[in-house]
Amino acid sequence: MMALSAFGQSERSTDFGVILGAKYQSPSLGKFTLGVEEELRFDHNCSRFDRWLNEVEVEYPCLHNRMRLGLAGGAIRRYNDKGYYENRARMGVDVTYAETVRRFKLSVRSRVMATFRDERVADYRINPKIYWRNRFQIAYQRPNSRFKYELSTELHWLVNDPKARVIDNLRTVLNVDYRLTRRQTLSAFLRMDNDLQVKQPVDRFYLGLTYHYKSY
Repeated sequence: MMALSAFGQSERSTDFGVILGAKYQSPSLGKFTLGVEEELRFDHNCSRFDRWLNEVEVEYPCLHNRMRLGLAGGAIRRYNDKGYYENRARMGVDVTYAETVRRFKLSVRSRVMATFRDERVADYRINPKIYWRNRFQIAYQRPNSRFKYELSTELHWLVNDPKARVIDNLRTVLNVDYRLTRRQTLSAFLRMDNDLQVKQPVDRFYLGLTYHYKSY
């Protein structure tokens, strides 16, 4: 409790950024779906390139498409807190469950994700960092409408740090999808990342745009 109070009294700073992305999905090996994603992120009030993400994901639907099991791996080029760019690798597994109630779709996603940093350029106290991330999402779409609206909240829990096994980030995303064609979608979103229980908390706000293509 004392630690929480100390973190709560830390002076918070604010940052603004932009995220641009593209994602491609295609069926593969029966019910499996293969996805490839590219993402560029800029921060420091949009003045600095922060991250380039390359990710591949495989999903498998079950329970009459109410549940999806996912496996993902990615490569990251990111500007670190030491003042230079470094390569990172990421692996994750997740399960998503969704229910539809009239025009609303409610979903819960639980994901375990490990990020590996390059020990050839520096030594790290914890490598990899393993997070357990839980997202709660509600989506709304009117019949025959090209627009879909989504609101989600995600908690990031760092599970393998013996000094700070805490929820250290709260992510909130407001997303609007616009269906260009049957296979193409353009998504615009506002994302808020709020640091929790850390010594120098930052509230980060991102505007984002993602192009999504499905081949099925």
